[in-house]
Amino acid sequence: MKNASLWCPTRLVFNSKTQRFEVNKAVVYAGSYHIAELQLSSYLPLMQQYCQGQLLDCGCGAVPYYEVYKNQITNAYWADWSTQPSITELLDVRVDLNKSFQLKQNNFDTVLLTDVIAHVAKPNELIITLSEHMKQGAHLILTTPFVYWISEFPHEYFHPTAAALSMMCEQAGMKVLHLEPYGGRADVLLDTLNKSMTGRWSNRLFRLLASVVKKTGWYKNTNQKTRYSYPLGYTLVAQKI
Repeated sequence: MKNASLWCPTRLVFNSKTQRFEVNKAVVYAGSYHIAELQLSSYLPLMQQYCQGQLLDCGCGAVPYYEVYKNQITNAYWADWSTQPSITELLDVRVDLNKSFQLKQNNFDTVLLTDVIAHVAKPNELIITLSEHMKQGAHLILTTPFVYWISEFPHEYFHPTAAALSMMCEQAGMKVLHLEPYGGRADVLLDTLNKSMTGRWSNRLFRLLASVVKKTGWYKNTNQKTRYSYPLGYTLVAQKI
């Protein structure tokens, strides 16, 4: 974490009045407000529970979750493949996650891999490589979309199922401690609608509509019935054994 002084909040902001993290609507794409809110509520509890010690934030981009975990760890190591100057200036190392790599550090207590493996051609090989950089007993926190649009064409390869995620971790010598979907058919429908309502007024209308829908019994019941068969994405925690 050689350039932490250059870091600034992006995807999330901390509201000092409510003492809670919120989606930064000034930065997040207007068509992704709905899924961003779901991810916030699904990701943060896991980070707050498992992030500790020496942490590798792999595929970190602009390091959107740094403020969440910074007070829980002893040090962070930021790795990404981006060539954007605003990102490369933050990185401890620039590495191509589609190729074999070896980092100078290989004793991480936590590895954070948030919404990365969809863009990796051989995610099973990446997870094995990350496992080799982890201490015994260390935790991998992985999140990934499932029923979701192609967000980074043409660099999008896999939207894995829960079974595929579990298999990849087991092949890498890890035990899955947590594997849960987020969203359900109702959230997939709302996210799809959100993607088509990104204008100034149409997006305001969407957010009003979504706030009403989310209070209905239909929304809660539909998601509950379909969260395993029709999820927007998954969160996973695995431990190296």
